[in-house]
Amino acid sequence: MEDNKNINDSKEAKDNRLIKFTTDDGNVINLYAIADTKLNGRNYVLVSDSEDDMEANAYILKELASDNKEVAYALVDDKTELDAVGEVFNELLDDVDIVDDVEE
Repeated sequence: MEDNKNINDSKEAKDNRLIKFTTDDGNVINLYAIADTKLNGRNYVLVSDSEDDMEANAYILKELASDNKEVAYALVDDKTELDAVGEVFNELLDDVDIVDDVEE
């Protein structure tokens, strides 16, 4: 079963859309949540590296763990998982095309 939800565009929601993602080497990157979904019991978030740029890079994060204050995410890098979750987001968001441009 999947649960889909667009991230709300209200002022309150925009403040909550920012995800501070810490890379393995300790760098903090600001990512902006576009939508989230649940697939096979796991939470996923579609994020962008720009809040306004229509040509921004997009990433799919999967939730690894959460508590009341923080959520741990990892980039989805498995091609099968990426294709499945990407298809859900493509269906959820009519005006967004998710293209896998990862070189194999």
